[in-house]
Amino acid sequence: MKKSTYLTLSIITIATLLSGCGDTSSDNPSTSAVTGQLVDNYLENVDYLCGDGTTGTTDTNGSFSCSSLPVEFKLHGLKLGIINQLNNDKQVFPQDLVGVVRTDFNNTDVVAMARFLQSCDDDNDVKNGIRISDAIKNSLTADIDFNSADISAYAADANITLIDENTTTQHLTDTTQLVESIYNVQRLPLTLQNALLTPLSTLTQDIKNTLAYMGNEERLAYDVYNYLYNFHLQTNVDIKQLTNIATKSEVVHIQTVQLLVQKYITSPSDFTNVSLTNLDFMYADVTSMPAGVYDIAEIQTLYNELIIKGSQSQQDALEVGCMIEVVDINDLAADITIAKDSNASDVVAAFEFLRDGSYKHYWAFDKGLKNMGITDGCCSFDNNYCHPEYPTN
Repeated sequence: MKKSTYLTLSIITIATLLSGCGDTSSDNPSTSAVTGQLVDNYLENVDYLCGDGTTGTTDTNGSFSCSSLPVEFKLHGLKLGIINQLNNDKQVFPQDLVGVVRTDFNNTDVVAMARFLQSCDDDNDVKNGIRISDAIKNSLTADIDFNSADISAYAADANITLIDENTTTQHLTDTTQLVESIYNVQRLPLTLQNALLTPLSTLTQDIKNTLAYMGNEERLAYDVYNYLYNFHLQTNVDIKQLTNIATKSEVVHIQTVQLLVQKYITSPSDFTNVSLTNLDFMYADVTSMPAGVYDIAEIQTLYNELIIKGSQSQQDALEVGCMIEVVDINDLAADITIAKDSNASDVVAAFEFLRDGSYKHYWAFDKGLKNMGITDGCCSFDNNYCHPEYPTN
């Protein structure tokens, strides 16, 4: 694993240590242009009929676009259902087509529809999206509404083998909960939401391991900044950069990594660089996580060293901020390259979001130092942390 080779115990070489459901729309549904995604996972090559009579087929991300509602979805003659309103998350699940709440994973019609659609996937791997071939679609010639009682007949017409109901329900549950999690994160950019709402990419082991490190490292930044803010506040030194970045930004960074883990990691064994018994530390609410306690020994040591340095003075605390952000930027740049090589566009988008945030944090700490009279800002501490080339907006 590449990151472990960079980890040392020296505070001087820290730069080599780090890696770097909605309410329905209140708009008039009959006149508002609508775009959305048909999901469980993302359903490709499903026909749809718009309210104005235009037609289309969903793309690889399950996307559809109409000038007006309602929208009817079908596989050739087999009618899956009609939506008259689109949720704010712009997702259309089997639950929506059946007309029940998203959390109803036991409804007979929901399970049957999800089971049939998942069974139609042409590569039998629903995690990377569900693509329904023209051959399967064209075999469903009868002009009828989907009926759960007839699922075996549909499967026979399509010449497919139905997957079991437990597998169906688990996948539908996971997909629904991921969408809910994405829309529950405050201040997550729309572009990143859209990137996360795509079929799974094929991640290398290096990228999976990076997620384990980042799950700890983004927490480290949050914990260090919170600790140092409260420590110095005891002596009436109010270092606003520390608390603002921790509570307004690092929280979102942690949640972004959590979303990637929720999307890609199914068990602790998916990580090969840490020994875990469960994934609770990745999914826990940020504010309830045990501060300063990590699953990676090197990160634990680094936290302890940063706290020691940052506690010495206000200048040291701000310099610790410069250090953390530079290391994040450097390592995220390397991670982005790896993700691009794997065509993992959603991971790239998430990493770029984290890096853009670190650029802003760097300049906030730099400004804090300059406001103290430290003319060179972050550059005053060490040349390794002097980066005037970083974007400033």
